[in-house]
Amino acid sequence: MFSLPLHEWLSQQLPALQAAQPALSRRQLIVRLIRQAILDGTLPAPVQLPSTRTLSAELGIARNTVVSIYETLQDEGLVAIGHGSGTYVCRVAADTPAAAPASVSVTPAAPEGPAFSARGQAIVGHPLNRFYIKRPFCAGVHDLTLFPLKLWHQLQQRHWKQDASVALAEGEAGGLPALRQAIAEHLRVSRGVRCEAAQVIITDGTSQSLDLIARLLADTGDVVWFENPGHWAASKVFDGNGLRLQPVDVDDDGMPCPPASAAPPRLVYLTPSHQFPLGGVMPLARRQQWLQFAQLHGSVLLEDDYDSEYRFGAAPLPSLQGLDGAQRVIYLGTFSKTLFVGIRLAYLVVPPALAAAFAHASADLYREGEQVGQAVLADFIREGHYASHLRRTRVIYAERRQVLVATLQAALAPAFAAGTVAFSGADVGVHLTLRLPDAVDDEAVAQAAAEAGISVLPLSGYCTGTRRSGLVLSYAATSSDAIVPLARQLGAVIAAALAASVTTPAYS
Repeated sequence: MFSLPLHEWLSQQLPALQAAQPALSRRQLIVRLIRQAILDGTLPAPVQLPSTRTLSAELGIARNTVVSIYETLQDEGLVAIGHGSGTYVCRVAADTPAAAPASVSVTPAAPEGPAFSARGQAIVGHPLNRFYIKRPFCAGVHDLTLFPLKLWHQLQQRHWKQDASVALAEGEAGGLPALRQAIAEHLRVSRGVRCEAAQVIITDGTSQSLDLIARLLADTGDVVWFENPGHWAASKVFDGNGLRLQPVDVDDDGMPCPPASAAPPRLVYLTPSHQFPLGGVMPLARRQQWLQFAQLHGSVLLEDDYDSEYRFGAAPLPSLQGLDGAQRVIYLGTFSKTLFVGIRLAYLVVPPALAAAFAHASADLYREGEQVGQAVLADFIREGHYASHLRRTRVIYAERRQVLVATLQAALAPAFAAGTVAFSGADVGVHLTLRLPDAVDDEAVAQAAAEAGISVLPLSGYCTGTRRSGLVLSYAATSSDAIVPLARQLGAVIAAALAASVTTPAYS
Protein backbone atom coordinates (compact mmCIF):
# COMPACT_ATOMS: atom_id res chain seq x y z
CA MET A 1 0.00 0.00 0.00
CA PHE A 2 1.31 3.46 -0.82
CA SER A 3 1.98 5.87 2.03
CA LEU A 4 0.75 9.03 0.31
CA PRO A 5 -2.87 10.17 0.59
CA LEU A 6 -4.90 8.90 -2.37
CA HIS A 7 -5.32 12.34 -3.94
CA GLU A 8 -1.54 13.01 -3.86
CA TRP A 9 -0.79 9.59 -5.37
CA LEU A 10 -3.33 10.18 -8.13
CA SER A 11 -1.90 13.63 -8.86
CA GLN A 12 1.56 12.09 -9.30
CA GLN A 13 0.35 9.27 -11.57
CA LEU A 14 -2.09 11.21 -13.76
CA PRO A 15 0.40 13.15 -15.97
CA ALA A 16 2.18 10.03 -17.23
CA LEU A 17 -1.04 8.17 -17.92
CA GLN A 18 -2.51 11.24 -19.61
CA ALA A 19 0.51 11.41 -21.92
CA ALA A 20 0.17 7.72 -22.78
CA GLN A 21 -3.63 7.84 -23.22
CA PRO A 22 -4.47 11.38 -24.43
CA ALA A 23 -7.91 10.37 -25.71
CA LEU A 24 -9.16 9.39 -22.23
CA SER A 25 -11.05 11.82 -20.02
CA ARG A 26 -9.83 12.72 -16.52
CA ARG A 27 -12.56 10.55 -15.04
CA GLN A 28 -11.50 7.54 -17.13
CA LEU A 29 -7.87 8.03 -16.14
CA ILE A 30 -8.71 8.06 -12.42
CA VAL A 31 -10.83 4.94 -12.77
CA ARG A 32 -7.93 3.14 -14.48
CA LEU A 33 -5.42 4.17 -11.80
CA ILE A 34 -7.59 3.12 -8.86
CA ARG A 35 -8.61 -0.11 -10.60
CA GLN A 36 -4.99 -1.10 -11.22
CA ALA A 37 -3.99 -0.17 -7.67
CA ILE A 38 -6.67 -2.49 -6.27
CA LEU A 39 -5.81 -5.34 -8.65
CA ASP A 40 -2.07 -5.24 -7.96
CA GLY A 41 -2.53 -4.92 -4.18
CA THR A 42 -1.35 -1.31 -3.87
CA LEU A 43 -4.82 -0.60 -2.41
CA PRO A 44 -5.57 -3.80 -0.45
CA ALA A 45 -8.85 -4.75 1.19
CA PRO A 46 -10.37 -3.44 3.38
CA VAL A 47 -8.83 0.04 2.93
CA GLN A 48 -11.38 2.83 3.16
CA LEU A 49 -11.30 5.35 0.30
CA PRO A 50 -11.81 9.07 0.93
CA SER A 51 -15.36 10.31 0.85
CA THR A 52 -16.62 11.64 -2.46
CA ARG A 53 -16.78 15.15 -1.03
CA THR A 54 -13.20 15.00 0.27
CA LEU A 55 -11.65 13.51 -2.87
CA SER A 56 -13.49 15.92 -5.16
CA ALA A 57 -12.19 18.90 -3.16
CA GLU A 58 -8.62 17.56 -3.05
CA LEU A 59 -8.51 16.80 -6.79
CA GLY A 60 -10.44 19.90 -7.82
CA ILE A 61 -13.12 17.98 -9.73
CA ALA A 62 -16.89 17.81 -9.41
CA ARG A 63 -18.25 15.62 -6.64
CA ASN A 64 -20.62 13.93 -9.13
CA THR A 65 -17.54 12.83 -11.07
CA VAL A 66 -16.11 11.10 -8.01
CA VAL A 67 -19.52 9.51 -7.31
CA SER A 68 -19.49 8.16 -10.86
CA ILE A 69 -15.92 6.84 -10.42
CA TYR A 70 -16.83 4.97 -7.24
CA GLU A 71 -20.00 3.57 -8.82
CA THR A 72 -18.01 2.26 -11.79
CA LEU A 73 -15.57 0.54 -9.44
CA GLN A 74 -18.47 -0.92 -7.48
CA ASP A 75 -20.06 -2.28 -10.68
CA GLU A 76 -16.74 -4.03 -11.37
CA GLY A 77 -16.76 -5.61 -7.89
CA LEU A 78 -13.68 -3.69 -6.74
CA VAL A 79 -15.22 -1.51 -4.02
CA ALA A 80 -18.25 -1.60 -1.77
CA ILE A 81 -20.20 1.61 -1.19
CA GLY A 82 -21.93 1.72 2.16
CA HIS A 83 -24.64 4.27 2.70
CA GLY A 84 -23.27 6.48 5.49
CA SER A 85 -20.41 4.12 6.33
CA GLY A 86 -17.92 4.92 3.58
CA THR A 87 -16.42 3.22 0.54
CA TYR A 88 -14.13 0.21 1.07
CA VAL A 89 -11.83 -1.79 -1.19
CA CYS A 90 -13.09 -5.34 -1.78
CA ARG A 91 -10.99 -8.47 -1.56
CA VAL A 92 -10.13 -9.41 -5.16
CA ALA A 93 -8.51 -12.68 -6.20
CA ALA A 94 -5.40 -12.04 -8.22
CA ASP A 95 -5.37 -13.24 -11.80
CA THR A 96 -2.76 -15.95 -12.28
CA PRO A 97 -1.59 -17.16 -15.65
CA ALA A 98 -2.31 -20.74 -16.60
CA ALA A 99 0.51 -23.14 -15.94
CA ALA A 100 2.63 -23.86 -18.98
CA PRO A 101 2.39 -27.44 -20.22
CA ALA A 102 5.23 -29.73 -19.34
CA SER A 103 7.89 -29.85 -22.01
CA VAL A 104 8.10 -32.97 -24.13
CA SER A 105 11.06 -34.35 -26.00
CA VAL A 106 9.13 -35.14 -29.20
CA THR A 107 8.29 -32.20 -31.45
CA PRO A 108 4.54 -32.39 -32.17
CA ALA A 109 3.19 -32.12 -35.70
CA ALA A 110 1.75 -28.79 -36.71
CA PRO A 111 -1.93 -28.68 -35.68
CA GLU A 112 -4.35 -28.92 -38.59
CA GLY A 113 -7.56 -28.15 -36.74
CA PRO A 114 -10.92 -29.86 -37.30
CA ALA A 115 -11.54 -31.11 -40.82
CA PHE A 116 -14.43 -29.67 -42.79
CA SER A 117 -17.33 -31.99 -43.47
CA ALA A 118 -18.29 -32.69 -47.07
CA ARG A 119 -21.09 -30.17 -46.69
CA GLY A 120 -18.69 -27.62 -45.19
CA GLN A 121 -16.23 -28.11 -48.02
CA ALA A 122 -19.01 -27.47 -50.54
CA ILE A 123 -19.87 -24.19 -48.82
CA VAL A 124 -16.40 -22.75 -48.28
CA GLY A 125 -15.14 -23.91 -51.66
CA HIS A 126 -18.09 -22.67 -53.69
CA PRO A 127 -17.13 -20.33 -56.58
CA LEU A 128 -19.57 -17.66 -55.44
CA ASN A 129 -17.50 -17.25 -52.28
CA ARG A 130 -14.38 -16.73 -54.35
CA PHE A 131 -15.86 -14.04 -56.58
CA TYR A 132 -18.00 -12.18 -54.03
CA ILE A 133 -15.87 -9.09 -53.45
CA LYS A 134 -17.60 -5.82 -52.56
CA ARG A 135 -16.74 -3.58 -55.51
CA PRO A 136 -18.42 -2.63 -58.81
CA PHE A 137 -20.66 -4.64 -60.08
CA CYS A 138 -20.96 -7.13 -57.23
CA ALA A 139 -24.51 -8.45 -56.78
CA GLY A 140 -25.97 -7.83 -53.34
CA VAL A 141 -24.01 -4.60 -52.76
CA HIS A 142 -25.97 -1.35 -52.50
CA ASP A 143 -25.19 2.37 -52.40
CA LEU A 144 -25.39 3.21 -48.69
CA THR A 145 -25.00 6.93 -49.40
CA LEU A 146 -28.58 6.95 -50.70
CA PHE A 147 -29.99 5.95 -47.33
CA PRO A 148 -31.43 8.80 -45.16
CA LEU A 149 -29.11 8.11 -42.26
CA LYS A 150 -29.76 11.44 -40.47
CA LEU A 151 -33.50 10.76 -40.41
CA TRP A 152 -32.92 7.20 -39.19
CA HIS A 153 -30.70 8.53 -36.41
CA GLN A 154 -33.40 10.99 -35.33
CA LEU A 155 -35.93 8.18 -35.08
CA GLN A 156 -33.46 6.15 -33.04
CA GLN A 157 -32.90 9.03 -30.63
CA ARG A 158 -36.64 9.41 -30.21
CA HIS A 159 -36.92 5.84 -28.95
CA TRP A 160 -33.81 5.90 -26.78
CA LYS A 161 -35.13 9.02 -25.03
CA GLN A 162 -38.22 7.06 -24.04
CA ASP A 163 -38.05 4.23 -21.52
CA ALA A 164 -34.68 2.77 -22.48
CA SER A 165 -35.12 -0.25 -20.20
CA VAL A 166 -37.88 -1.53 -22.49
CA ALA A 167 -35.46 -1.49 -25.41
CA LEU A 168 -33.04 -3.71 -23.49
CA ALA A 169 -35.57 -6.44 -22.72
CA GLU A 170 -36.69 -9.34 -24.87
CA GLY A 171 -39.55 -8.49 -27.17
CA GLU A 172 -42.75 -10.32 -27.90
CA ALA A 173 -42.81 -13.60 -29.78
CA GLY A 174 -43.02 -12.95 -33.50
CA GLY A 175 -41.58 -9.45 -33.30
CA LEU A 176 -42.55 -5.95 -32.23
CA PRO A 177 -46.33 -5.58 -32.70
CA ALA A 178 -45.96 -2.08 -34.17
CA LEU A 179 -43.57 -3.34 -36.86
CA ARG A 180 -45.73 -6.35 -37.68
CA GLN A 181 -48.70 -4.02 -38.11
CA ALA A 182 -46.73 -1.58 -40.28
CA ILE A 183 -45.49 -4.38 -42.55
CA ALA A 184 -48.96 -5.87 -42.89
CA GLU A 185 -50.41 -2.51 -43.94
CA HIS A 186 -47.57 -1.91 -46.40
CA LEU A 187 -47.92 -5.34 -48.01
CA ARG A 188 -51.68 -5.07 -48.37
CA VAL A 189 -51.29 -1.86 -50.38
CA SER A 190 -48.07 -2.49 -52.32
CA ARG A 191 -48.21 -6.23 -53.04
CA GLY A 192 -51.80 -7.27 -52.57
CA VAL A 193 -50.84 -9.60 -49.73
CA ARG A 194 -53.81 -10.69 -47.63
CA CYS A 195 -52.69 -10.66 -44.04
CA GLU A 196 -53.16 -9.33 -40.54
CA ALA A 197 -50.34 -8.26 -38.22
CA ALA A 198 -50.45 -11.58 -36.33
CA GLN A 199 -49.47 -13.44 -39.52
CA VAL A 200 -46.24 -11.42 -39.90
CA ILE A 201 -43.22 -13.03 -38.22
CA ILE A 202 -40.06 -10.89 -37.89
CA THR A 203 -36.72 -12.62 -38.51
CA ASP A 204 -33.14 -11.45 -38.94
CA GLY A 205 -32.94 -12.41 -42.61
CA THR A 206 -34.43 -14.57 -45.35
CA SER A 207 -32.08 -17.43 -44.43
CA GLN A 208 -33.55 -17.49 -40.93
CA SER A 209 -37.07 -17.33 -42.38
CA LEU A 210 -36.34 -20.37 -44.56
CA ASP A 211 -34.69 -22.18 -41.67
CA LEU A 212 -37.79 -21.68 -39.53
CA ILE A 213 -40.03 -22.98 -42.32
CA ALA A 214 -37.82 -26.00 -42.94
CA ARG A 215 -37.77 -26.89 -39.24
CA LEU A 216 -41.52 -26.55 -38.73
CA LEU A 217 -42.98 -27.79 -42.01
CA ALA A 218 -40.54 -30.44 -43.29
CA ASP A 219 -38.71 -33.50 -42.02
CA THR A 220 -35.32 -34.91 -42.94
CA GLY A 221 -35.51 -36.42 -46.40
CA ASP A 222 -38.51 -34.38 -47.56
CA VAL A 223 -38.25 -33.00 -51.11
CA VAL A 224 -37.95 -29.32 -52.00
CA TRP A 225 -38.42 -28.26 -55.60
CA PHE A 226 -35.91 -25.53 -56.24
CA GLU A 227 -35.38 -23.12 -59.13
CA ASN A 228 -32.37 -23.85 -61.34
CA PRO A 229 -30.50 -21.56 -61.39
CA GLY A 230 -31.59 -20.32 -58.00
CA HIS A 231 -30.70 -18.55 -54.78
CA TRP A 232 -27.53 -20.27 -53.53
CA ALA A 233 -27.96 -19.34 -49.84
CA ALA A 234 -31.52 -20.68 -49.82
CA SER A 235 -30.36 -24.01 -51.23
CA LYS A 236 -27.82 -24.31 -48.42
CA VAL A 237 -30.47 -23.68 -45.77
CA PHE A 238 -32.59 -26.54 -47.11
CA ASP A 239 -29.56 -28.79 -47.44
CA GLY A 240 -28.49 -27.96 -43.88
CA ASN A 241 -31.87 -29.12 -42.62
CA GLY A 242 -31.54 -32.48 -44.34
CA LEU A 243 -34.04 -31.80 -47.12
CA ARG A 244 -33.59 -33.24 -50.62
CA LEU A 245 -33.18 -30.55 -53.26
CA GLN A 246 -34.76 -31.30 -56.63
CA PRO A 247 -33.74 -28.64 -59.17
CA VAL A 248 -36.27 -27.58 -61.80
CA ASP A 249 -34.94 -25.65 -64.80
CA VAL A 250 -36.55 -22.22 -65.13
CA ASP A 251 -37.49 -20.51 -68.39
CA ASP A 252 -38.17 -16.88 -69.23
CA ASP A 253 -41.34 -17.00 -67.06
CA GLY A 254 -39.78 -18.57 -63.98
CA MET A 255 -40.24 -22.16 -62.78
CA PRO A 256 -42.70 -24.16 -64.90
CA CYS A 257 -45.47 -25.99 -63.09
CA PRO A 258 -45.07 -29.73 -63.72
CA PRO A 259 -47.90 -32.05 -64.77
CA ALA A 260 -50.35 -33.03 -62.07
CA SER A 261 -49.02 -36.58 -62.26
CA ALA A 262 -45.59 -35.56 -60.92
CA ALA A 263 -44.69 -36.81 -57.44
CA PRO A 264 -45.48 -33.82 -55.22
CA PRO A 265 -42.81 -32.17 -53.04
CA ARG A 266 -43.27 -30.97 -49.49
CA LEU A 267 -42.00 -27.46 -50.30
CA VAL A 268 -41.59 -25.43 -53.50
CA TYR A 269 -39.23 -22.45 -53.45
CA LEU A 270 -40.19 -19.72 -55.94
CA THR A 271 -39.15 -16.14 -56.80
CA PRO A 272 -42.09 -15.34 -59.09
CA SER A 273 -41.88 -11.54 -59.06
CA HIS A 274 -38.21 -11.47 -60.13
CA GLN A 275 -36.65 -14.88 -60.61
CA PHE A 276 -33.21 -14.98 -59.07
CA PRO A 277 -30.86 -14.75 -60.84
CA LEU A 278 -32.29 -14.79 -64.40
CA GLY A 279 -34.89 -12.13 -63.65
CA GLY A 280 -38.02 -13.55 -65.26
CA VAL A 281 -41.46 -12.48 -64.02
CA MET A 282 -43.99 -15.29 -63.67
CA PRO A 283 -47.20 -14.53 -65.63
CA LEU A 284 -50.60 -14.74 -64.02
CA ALA A 285 -51.58 -17.99 -65.74
CA ARG A 286 -48.54 -19.82 -64.37
CA ARG A 287 -49.14 -18.43 -60.89
CA GLN A 288 -52.63 -19.87 -60.96
CA GLN A 289 -51.24 -23.23 -62.13
CA TRP A 290 -48.93 -23.36 -59.14
CA LEU A 291 -51.75 -22.53 -56.74
CA GLN A 292 -53.88 -25.32 -58.18
CA PHE A 293 -50.95 -27.73 -57.91
CA ALA A 294 -50.33 -26.83 -54.26
CA GLN A 295 -53.99 -27.21 -53.37
CA LEU A 296 -54.22 -30.56 -55.14
CA HIS A 297 -51.08 -32.08 -53.59
CA GLY A 298 -50.84 -30.31 -50.23
CA SER A 299 -47.48 -28.74 -51.11
CA VAL A 300 -46.40 -25.44 -49.54
CA LEU A 301 -45.27 -22.67 -51.89
CA LEU A 302 -42.55 -20.37 -50.55
CA GLU A 303 -42.83 -17.02 -52.33
CA ASP A 304 -39.55 -15.11 -51.91
CA ASP A 305 -40.40 -11.55 -52.97
CA TYR A 306 -36.95 -10.15 -52.27
CA ASP A 307 -36.77 -6.99 -54.42
CA SER A 308 -40.01 -6.42 -56.35
CA GLU A 309 -40.22 -2.89 -54.89
CA TYR A 310 -37.85 -1.91 -57.70
CA ARG A 311 -39.91 -2.00 -60.89
CA PHE A 312 -38.84 0.16 -63.83
CA GLY A 313 -41.88 0.52 -66.03
CA ALA A 314 -43.16 -3.00 -65.44
CA ALA A 315 -46.63 -3.20 -63.91
CA PRO A 316 -46.64 -5.37 -60.77
CA LEU A 317 -48.50 -8.66 -60.82
CA PRO A 318 -50.40 -9.67 -57.70
CA SER A 319 -48.44 -11.79 -55.26
CA LEU A 320 -49.01 -15.54 -55.16
CA GLN A 321 -50.06 -15.13 -51.56
CA GLY A 322 -52.69 -12.57 -52.53
CA LEU A 323 -54.16 -14.97 -55.12
CA ASP A 324 -54.11 -17.94 -52.78
CA GLY A 325 -57.48 -19.03 -51.50
CA ALA A 326 -56.32 -22.32 -50.00
CA GLN A 327 -53.62 -20.87 -47.71
CA ARG A 328 -50.82 -22.90 -49.28
CA VAL A 329 -48.40 -19.94 -49.71
CA ILE A 330 -45.88 -18.48 -47.27
CA TYR A 331 -44.68 -15.05 -48.32
CA LEU A 332 -41.10 -13.90 -47.56
CA GLY A 333 -39.60 -10.43 -47.70
CA THR A 334 -36.52 -8.55 -46.51
CA PHE A 335 -35.40 -4.96 -45.90
CA SER A 336 -31.72 -5.59 -46.64
CA LYS A 337 -32.30 -4.99 -50.36
CA THR A 338 -34.29 -1.77 -50.00
CA LEU A 339 -32.75 -0.09 -46.92
CA PHE A 340 -29.25 -1.32 -46.04
CA VAL A 341 -27.73 -4.78 -45.83
CA GLY A 342 -26.73 -4.46 -42.18
CA ILE A 343 -30.27 -3.94 -40.92
CA ARG A 344 -30.81 -7.70 -40.49
CA LEU A 345 -34.58 -7.45 -40.51
CA ALA A 346 -36.81 -9.64 -42.66
CA TYR A 347 -40.23 -11.22 -42.31
CA LEU A 348 -42.51 -13.99 -43.44
CA VAL A 349 -46.29 -14.03 -43.72
CA VAL A 350 -47.81 -17.35 -42.72
CA PRO A 351 -51.41 -18.61 -42.91
CA PRO A 352 -53.55 -17.61 -39.91
CA ALA A 353 -53.70 -21.17 -38.57
CA LEU A 354 -49.89 -21.28 -38.29
CA ALA A 355 -49.29 -17.76 -37.00
CA ALA A 356 -49.16 -18.33 -33.24
CA ALA A 357 -47.06 -21.48 -33.52
CA PHE A 358 -44.57 -19.83 -35.88
CA ALA A 359 -44.24 -16.80 -33.58
CA HIS A 360 -43.51 -18.88 -30.48
CA ALA A 361 -41.19 -21.27 -32.33
CA SER A 362 -39.22 -18.34 -33.70
CA ALA A 363 -38.80 -16.97 -30.18
CA ASP A 364 -37.76 -20.39 -28.86
CA LEU A 365 -35.22 -21.05 -31.62
CA TYR A 366 -33.66 -17.64 -32.22
CA ARG A 367 -34.89 -15.36 -29.40
CA GLU A 368 -36.48 -12.01 -30.08
CA GLY A 369 -34.62 -9.38 -32.08
CA GLU A 370 -33.29 -5.98 -31.07
CA GLN A 371 -36.30 -3.88 -30.13
CA VAL A 372 -35.12 -0.35 -30.94
CA GLY A 373 -34.26 -1.27 -34.52
CA GLN A 374 -37.71 -2.78 -34.98
CA ALA A 375 -39.39 0.25 -33.44
CA VAL A 376 -37.43 2.63 -35.67
CA LEU A 377 -38.34 0.67 -38.79
CA ALA A 378 -42.00 0.68 -37.77
CA ASP A 379 -41.96 4.48 -37.56
CA PHE A 380 -39.96 4.69 -40.80
CA ILE A 381 -42.71 2.79 -42.60
CA ARG A 382 -45.76 4.34 -40.90
CA GLU A 383 -44.57 7.92 -41.34
CA GLY A 384 -44.08 7.46 -45.09
CA HIS A 385 -40.27 7.58 -45.12
CA TYR A 386 -39.98 4.07 -46.54
CA ALA A 387 -42.22 4.87 -49.51
CA SER A 388 -40.30 8.11 -50.14
CA HIS A 389 -36.97 6.27 -49.99
CA LEU A 390 -38.21 3.69 -52.50
CA ARG A 391 -39.43 6.37 -54.90
CA ARG A 392 -36.11 8.20 -54.76
CA THR A 393 -33.87 5.18 -55.15
CA ARG A 394 -36.11 3.72 -57.86
CA VAL A 395 -35.35 6.73 -60.07
CA ILE A 396 -31.61 6.53 -59.38
CA TYR A 397 -31.39 2.78 -59.97
CA ALA A 398 -33.41 3.04 -63.19
CA GLU A 399 -30.86 5.49 -64.56
CA ARG A 400 -27.93 3.30 -63.54
CA ARG A 401 -29.58 0.27 -65.08
CA GLN A 402 -30.10 2.09 -68.37
CA VAL A 403 -26.49 3.30 -68.45
CA LEU A 404 -25.11 -0.19 -67.76
CA VAL A 405 -27.30 -1.83 -70.41
CA ALA A 406 -26.51 0.78 -73.04
CA THR A 407 -22.76 0.72 -72.37
CA LEU A 408 -22.50 -3.09 -72.51
CA GLN A 409 -24.66 -3.23 -75.63
CA ALA A 410 -22.33 -0.77 -77.33
CA ALA A 411 -19.20 -2.57 -76.13
CA LEU A 412 -20.53 -5.94 -77.32
CA ALA A 413 -22.60 -4.78 -80.30
CA PRO A 414 -21.60 -7.62 -82.67
CA ALA A 415 -22.31 -10.29 -80.04
CA PHE A 416 -25.73 -8.81 -79.22
CA ALA A 417 -26.59 -8.52 -82.92
CA ALA A 418 -25.67 -12.16 -83.49
CA GLY A 419 -27.61 -13.36 -80.45
CA THR A 420 -24.43 -14.70 -78.89
CA VAL A 421 -25.11 -12.77 -75.68
CA ALA A 422 -28.35 -11.42 -74.27
CA PHE A 423 -29.69 -9.75 -71.16
CA SER A 424 -32.08 -11.88 -69.15
CA GLY A 425 -35.03 -10.61 -67.13
CA ALA A 426 -37.70 -7.94 -67.04
CA ASP A 427 -37.38 -4.40 -65.72
CA VAL A 428 -37.38 -5.38 -62.06
CA GLY A 429 -34.82 -5.47 -59.27
CA VAL A 430 -31.28 -4.15 -58.95
CA HIS A 431 -29.27 -6.77 -60.83
CA LEU A 432 -28.89 -7.96 -64.42
CA THR A 433 -27.86 -11.29 -65.86
CA LEU A 434 -25.89 -11.37 -69.08
CA ARG A 435 -26.33 -14.77 -70.72
CA LEU A 436 -23.27 -16.24 -72.42
CA PRO A 437 -22.91 -19.23 -74.71
CA ASP A 438 -22.69 -22.42 -72.66
CA ALA A 439 -19.31 -23.10 -74.26
CA VAL A 440 -17.88 -20.07 -72.44
CA ASP A 441 -16.38 -20.71 -69.01
CA ASP A 442 -18.13 -18.02 -66.97
CA GLU A 443 -15.85 -18.65 -63.98
CA ALA A 444 -12.86 -17.81 -66.16
CA VAL A 445 -14.60 -14.61 -67.31
CA ALA A 446 -15.38 -13.71 -63.68
CA GLN A 447 -11.73 -14.29 -62.78
CA ALA A 448 -10.53 -12.05 -65.63
CA ALA A 449 -12.98 -9.36 -64.51
CA ALA A 450 -11.73 -9.69 -60.92
CA GLU A 451 -8.17 -9.13 -62.09
CA ALA A 452 -9.44 -5.92 -63.71
CA GLY A 453 -10.99 -4.78 -60.40
CA ILE A 454 -14.59 -5.67 -61.28
CA SER A 455 -16.80 -8.17 -59.44
CA VAL A 456 -19.24 -10.27 -61.42
CA LEU A 457 -20.66 -13.60 -60.27
CA PRO A 458 -20.73 -16.61 -62.60
CA LEU A 459 -24.25 -17.78 -63.40
CA SER A 460 -23.08 -21.39 -63.26
CA GLY A 461 -22.43 -20.93 -59.54
CA TYR A 462 -26.18 -20.63 -58.98
CA CYS A 463 -26.97 -23.83 -60.86
CA THR A 464 -27.96 -26.96 -58.95
CA GLY A 465 -29.01 -28.84 -62.10
CA THR A 466 -28.49 -28.06 -65.77
CA ARG A 467 -25.49 -25.74 -66.09
CA ARG A 468 -25.92 -22.32 -67.69
CA SER A 469 -23.25 -19.77 -68.46
CA GLY A 470 -23.54 -16.09 -67.77
CA LEU A 471 -22.66 -13.21 -65.50
CA VAL A 472 -24.76 -11.79 -62.66
CA LEU A 473 -23.98 -8.13 -62.00
CA SER A 474 -25.53 -5.30 -60.04
CA TYR A 475 -25.58 -1.60 -60.78
CA ALA A 476 -27.00 -0.50 -57.41
CA ALA A 477 -23.75 0.56 -55.72
CA THR A 478 -22.07 2.29 -58.69
CA SER A 479 -22.82 5.81 -59.92
CA SER A 480 -23.80 6.35 -63.54
CA ASP A 481 -20.56 8.22 -64.28
CA ALA A 482 -18.46 5.38 -62.87
CA ILE A 483 -20.48 2.70 -64.66
CA VAL A 484 -19.46 3.80 -68.18
CA PRO A 485 -15.68 3.16 -68.03
CA LEU A 486 -16.12 0.05 -65.89
CA ALA A 487 -18.72 -1.43 -68.23
CA ARG A 488 -16.49 -0.76 -71.22
CA GLN A 489 -13.65 -2.53 -69.46
CA LEU A 490 -15.94 -5.45 -68.61
CA GLY A 491 -17.13 -5.53 -72.22
CA ALA A 492 -13.54 -5.92 -73.39
CA VAL A 493 -13.04 -8.85 -70.98
CA ILE A 494 -16.21 -10.56 -72.25
CA ALA A 495 -15.33 -9.91 -75.90
CA ALA A 496 -11.96 -11.58 -75.41
CA ALA A 497 -13.61 -14.62 -73.84
CA LEU A 498 -16.10 -14.87 -76.70
CA ALA A 499 -13.36 -14.64 -79.28
CA ALA A 500 -11.48 -17.47 -77.60
CA SER A 501 -14.45 -19.86 -77.65
CA VAL A 502 -16.72 -21.46 -80.18
CA THR A 503 -19.79 -19.28 -79.84
CA THR A 504 -23.39 -20.32 -80.20
CA PRO A 505 -26.54 -18.26 -79.44
CA ALA A 506 -27.16 -17.78 -75.72
CA TYR A 507 -30.77 -18.95 -76.15
CA SER A 508 -30.27 -22.15 -78.11
